[in-house]
Amino acid sequence: MEDKLLPRTGAVYGIDVSEDRALISYVNPDGSSPVTVSLVYGEENYCVPMAVAKKEGIGQWYTGEEAISHADEKGVTLIPDFYKRALENEKIIVDADLFSGRDIFTIYLRRLLSMALTMSGIKDTQLLVFCVQEVTQETVSLFSYCAEKIGIDRDKIAVIDKKEAFYYYCLSQSPDIRRHDLVLFECENLNVYALRLNKNASDDGEFITLDEKYFTLDPSDKDSSFDEALKEMLKGNLVSAIFLTGAGFSREWMNLSLQRALLGHRVFTGQNLYTRGAVYAAMVKTKSVNWGYTYVGDHELKLNVSLKVSDLNDLKFYPLIRAGESWYEEKGECEVILDGSPEVEIYIGRPDSRKTVASVLKLKDLPVRDNRLTRLRITATPLSDKKVSIKILDMGFGEIARGSGKTFTTTIGVD
Repeated sequence: MEDKLLPRTGAVYGIDVSEDRALISYVNPDGSSPVTVSLVYGEENYCVPMAVAKKEGIGQWYTGEEAISHADEKGVTLIPDFYKRALENEKIIVDADLFSGRDIFTIYLRRLLSMALTMSGIKDTQLLVFCVQEVTQETVSLFSYCAEKIGIDRDKIAVIDKKEAFYYYCLSQSPDIRRHDLVLFECENLNVYALRLNKNASDDGEFITLDEKYFTLDPSDKDSSFDEALKEMLKGNLVSAIFLTGAGFSREWMNLSLQRALLGHRVFTGQNLYTRGAVYAAMVKTKSVNWGYTYVGDHELKLNVSLKVSDLNDLKFYPLIRAGESWYEEKGECEVILDGSPEVEIYIGRPDSRKTVASVLKLKDLPVRDNRLTRLRITATPLSDKKVSIKILDMGFGEIARGSGKTFTTTIGVD
């Protein structure tokens, strides 16, 4: 059963961030396909250099290509490695003043968003999704800080990794492209990062897994060594499409390998896959498009947690935690009326299986009251991708039965 679609209340953005550049894409409330901001109108010049410079003595800041073009001018200071230093929450001396690395990155981010805003013409932001190589507490903390400085609420941002961006990008393509498994290669210099998206049927739709591998090209024969990487990644089930991204690929050396890639597969090239994937992620997370897939990656929850409840004498499962959501962001909460013995049954299951396991939490020392005169607030907070903390608060029943404030906690999970 498809969820009810919700109208978008503002633009959604996707930003692909790395140490040396960023790309930004967006979709307006009435749009269906991401638009990537180009530095030159009509060209695919998407990469905004990760650069910030300041003119001495005044509050003039430059970002991106403008910072690089002014860097050699007298009285202009180019700030090195500010993104990395912002992640470490380092203080940076610029023009004899002390600045937070986070605040300098905020200047860069503000200018980046203003470029997209100029094109979109939409002031309201519904969701901003950042894509990075690896999601860490440091990246989540940095982007949350910067977004709030710019005026975007914390609950309007999300952080995903490249694998998840690839997942959203691929499965938002037309059915003929996503018919079978899909493969990505990203090449920078001699380093190749490869991803394979595997489609597996499950009771709740298609269950997606991603395999990643790293290859190093032989500088004396890039073509043959990349051909071997292709062979490795194309083993097994049918692959319907291959995506090539990164500055390292070139038709000058891709002969044998390109022939193999084109043999029975559609091949796509481009530099804006991750930023577009982040926008598609935003569209799914805001429930403005239907989505029949579940992805369980490094940072996605690998379990479903639910309660068995009675709603007008109809027994049903109420979901607290859903597999496939980021454990950094997911949280479940509900209030129930206790009916019967002082205990709560919590059901745990994997997304790729119909089997569930019941965990019973005994509410010891809960005040004795008449039946259905105890309201419980149940909160589920992920501790990792496989573990969830359950907290149950006794709220009583208004003026009839005062809440004791007692809390009961347990940790549940899967192996």
